[in-house]
Amino acid sequence: MIEHLPAILTTLLFVLHWVILIGLTLRIILKRRATGVSLAWLLLITSVPYAGAVVYLLVGELWLPRRRIQKALLSREELQDVVASIEDRWELRDDQLPDLARGLNAQSNVPLGLSALGGNRVQLFSECDPCLAAMIEDIDQAQLCVNMLYYIWQSPGAVAGVEEALVRAARRGVRCRLLLDSAGCRGFMQSTRALEMRRAGVEIVEALPVGKLRIQLKRIDIRNHRKIVAIDHRIGYTGSMNMADPRYFNVGKGVGQWIDVMARVEGPAAKVLDITMALDWSIEDTRHESESTRDLLESIRQAAPVEAAGEIAAQIVPSGPDQAALLIHQMLITLIYNSRKRLVITTPYFIPGEAMLQAITSAAHRGVRVTLVVPSKIDSVLVRHASKAYFDDLLRAGVEIFEFGGGLLHSKIVTADDDVAMLGSVNMDKRSFSINFEISMFVYNKGFLDELRALQEAYIRDSRRVELRNWGERALHDRVLQNAIQLLAPIL
Repeated sequence: MIEHLPAILTTLLFVLHWVILIGLTLRIILKRRATGVSLAWLLLITSVPYAGAVVYLLVGELWLPRRRIQKALLSREELQDVVASIEDRWELRDDQLPDLARGLNAQSNVPLGLSALGGNRVQLFSECDPCLAAMIEDIDQAQLCVNMLYYIWQSPGAVAGVEEALVRAARRGVRCRLLLDSAGCRGFMQSTRALEMRRAGVEIVEALPVGKLRIQLKRIDIRNHRKIVAIDHRIGYTGSMNMADPRYFNVGKGVGQWIDVMARVEGPAAKVLDITMALDWSIEDTRHESESTRDLLESIRQAAPVEAAGEIAAQIVPSGPDQAALLIHQMLITLIYNSRKRLVITTPYFIPGEAMLQAITSAAHRGVRVTLVVPSKIDSVLVRHASKAYFDDLLRAGVEIFEFGGGLLHSKIVTADDDVAMLGSVNMDKRSFSINFEISMFVYNKGFLDELRALQEAYIRDSRRVELRNWGERALHDRVLQNAIQLLAPIL
């Protein structure tokens, strides 16, 4: 019997492999997802036995606990009267919006029931220090609450000033809440600095906790990627910048300092940012939800009516797996198809699906001047190679491609014609479109668009243009590697 053990084990492993393969293949087929996604998963589980199956079981299906989804719906219902009052007073009619914005306005009112809102003031920050200085000043003047939601929080450098401002605010009676993604902020959550802030009265809660046991029960790659600051229910910040000083963040990665953009918002759009953060808090605050969450939601309901702070039309669009599926993806495709003159896309991670790629190349074919600005170096080897695999199609369609050399360009900006600008946390990849919780802000104002377009032009001046003739002459092994990794692009 012992001498036959190796043969028995080999047979059992062979049978188990085929049972797993057939079972997962049937499951993938029955899910009826996009063809590219299904084929990518089938390729992985067939080419990498067992390990591919384990990866699929961990991250292959988008799943959130039913309790969480029900809690999100209940929290939205609690604030629906506030949402309705904002809409009644500040919603803009189609004839008050540029033509290019009207389709977007109709699409984006699904998650919160809000469309484009007037009466906003939006201030742009393209560097970390001025942004954090403004944030510290607002925190120091706060009287009611400071609520912050971040994917990454790291204390060194200028961030220490924000932490000190939060401690000062908490000690004078301002309610300070930090909602931090469990995976992105793990180091900070376990630090002595976090403990000191808690002792000073700052409430800190993990979003989407990822403990060792939870890894077995939940999809660990669904992350809260939003960046939101809400102060006294009247001031908001959002954009691409994590709470991390670029002079200290990921300095050993060899990609240079991270380059980001943030916006400070006053007016009705700031209140929507406030509501979005509060809804996320109400879902995640399981340890002391009865008191803290009730206080936050009641504070929003009792806050003074939103007043005009400027004349800018803006639209806040939260997206995520518990909200309208692929909402931001659909809005961007609508924007690209309806652009007529100029389209500039700035993104660190560019892995478009077939629909997005077709929209971009179609825009270039019909005469729109399309420009893509990406960093020359990024912190993901797989994404870097997968992104470059799309360059052939884009260049042949006439898309201008620039690789930024001044650091890791982490800004996520889209400007279209003279009418629509978008910034936020959304990357041009499947993770942002359908897996992560994200936040985007569309602005329908030529002055703000000109400011964002000027920033994009500054990025371009610090970039190297990718030329079709040179791109086609790259080494054979580079082409093979890029095209091979692109096969997995739908699941990256």
